Amino acid sequence: MLEAFVAATYVDNVAVSNSYSRLDVHEHSHGETFFTVLEQKFQCNRLFLLDEPEAALSPQRELAFLVLLHDTLHKHKDAQFIISGHSPLLLGYPEAQILSFDGGKIHEIEYEDLQCVQIARRFLNHRQNFLQQLLNDPPRLFPNEE
Repeated sequence: MLEAFVAATYVDNVAVSNSYSRLDVHEHSHGETFFTVLEQKFQCNRLFLLDEPEAALSPQRELAFLVLLHDTLHKHKDAQFIISGHSPLLLGYPEAQILSFDGGKIHEIEYEDLQCVQIARRFLNHRQNFLQQLLNDPPRLFPNEE
């Protein structure tokens, strides 16, 4: 599966460089360029494979991405998306089937049960306490260093 995705990404990158020559990527942020490419690519019935699209998107652009995704699915009835990611915003798309790869097996999981959703909710609802606990006794990132 990964090999096919890498090949599809490479082909897409070639097409992007030819199809979007009018878009000067040096005059736009990474997120703006990425979003513009998505807008152009989502104009047909196709299976779209996206790996962590939130990495290029601000929270506002993630919400715009949800609108773009919604519009694409309504305009192109045979379009399908497989998206890997950790964004509570993107994972919140209505009626999305969410699969977890945690615990050594693939299983369906409810939005509210996602660890990224629980962490984000706790941080947003109790930021000061969350940060105090995290920073007063932080986990060691590099256990061999003193």
